[in-house]
Amino acid sequence: MLPITPFLTAYLTFVALVLGSFINLAADRLPRGESILWPRSHCRACGRQLNAVDLLPVLGYAVRRGRCATCHSEIGLSAPIIEGVAGLGMAAPVIWLGPWPGALAGLCLVAALGLAVTSLAARRYAADERAG
Repeated sequence: MLPITPFLTAYLTFVALVLGSFINLAADRLPRGESILWPRSHCRACGRQLNAVDLLPVLGYAVRRGRCATCHSEIGLSAPIIEGVAGLGMAAPVIWLGPWPGALAGLCLVAALGLAVTSLAARRYAADERAG
């Protein structure tokens, strides 16, 4: 079973990176009362639908140099940071505890990250709404 562990670790880390991307989407849309399902992911400045390159966690940000491919508006640095933390939150327990206990612990960490990030986004949105 030892040879499969690096591949399983890489796979689970990628899954966590994708979940980190979803956490970003949820933290952006839920506080504003928008659906997390529709419309497809898009640039908030120009409305362009994101393509496969844009949706690659962390890598898409690096390829686009932190900007929209169309209007060149800046994408916040928090997006790849949250994705990266989610990936590390999965990789570390899997490496430390082994594949299955680590995967469970990693999913719990990623879920906690999601709750924390969306809660903070909701608080910030509510404070901005009260202020102006």
